Amino acid sequence: MIVNSKTPRQEFVFQSKTGEKCPSSGNSHGPLITDSIRGEILCASCGSVLADKVEDSGPEQRSFSMEEYSQNARTGLASTLSIHDRGLSTMIGNADRDASGNSISSYMKYAFNRLRTWDSRSKSNSSDRNLKTAFSIMSSVQSKLEVSDTVVERASYIYRKALNKNIIRGRTISGMILSALYVACRESNVPRTLQDIANVGNISFKDLSRHYRVLVKSLELQVDSFNPLEFVSKIGTAVGISEKAKRDALEILNRAHEKGITDGKNPVSLAATAVFLSGLINEEKATQNSIAKASGVSSVTIRNVSKVLIKQLGMKNL
Repeated sequence: MIVNSKTPRQEFVFQSKTGEKCPSSGNSHGPLITDSIRGEILCASCGSVLADKVEDSGPEQRSFSMEEYSQNARTGLASTLSIHDRGLSTMIGNADRDASGNSISSYMKYAFNRLRTWDSRSKSNSSDRNLKTAFSIMSSVQSKLEVSDTVVERASYIYRKALNKNIIRGRTISGMILSALYVACRESNVPRTLQDIANVGNISFKDLSRHYRVLVKSLELQVDSFNPLEFVSKIGTAVGISEKAKRDALEILNRAHEKGITDGKNPVSLAATAVFLSGLINEEKATQNSIAKASGVSSVTIRNVSKVLIKQLGMKNL
């Protein structure tokens, strides 16, 4: 690594020494080598030290363990949209000690308590309070739904857009942030249904659906439908079928997709039906009621879609 940041003295020494002739060849110094560990710039031909004590302007190369990092790291949290202030604001710490670790006086403790109070008040406005509430809801839901930080980051971006366009006014914060999370799941192809999000978010399915429609229409989002293959593993694991039955269910869906049967149909109901038919083929103990409960669709829907798949795919042995 070649380091360009040199003090004026180092720059002067470097220029004066590069003007000298190389002892080995008698010509000007050849290619230059920078030793970032010793902080020296060397001539590749004769090995002369042309500049020393060169400052390294790059990042710190030392690595810490997780415990050491929390104590020795010189940087804070990375900037993220899922924090109301994006993780860029500063805070006055609660440790009532000075830089040397000594306890401060009671008067200074009182002064710092007042500073903390006014610091929090100066940063508080309606938009920040809205974002704090929304992201606390999403943080609690994230662990229950087991979605990644990438999905949460995308949901945070969508919610911030809705807040800037004043779509949130007159609607519940929980409904809008959960709708944004569902849109992010759809865009990231993470198999989470509206019913799944409604259950963990303590909101009715009807209310969440209404907020979702408003969000998509207002922001003009182009949301693709889920791939039914994504739900097979989830439903199959819930009802306890074998891995062979799951693979057969995937094969049924692939055949249905090749014939165009899956177009315009609910991907969850297609996945549940494929699991049901695969269970019949492999003689698994997976009933319609258990599959319907695991997938969130009715038994009547599974029966109706089963008739279509059996007829179109020529599965006459069922």
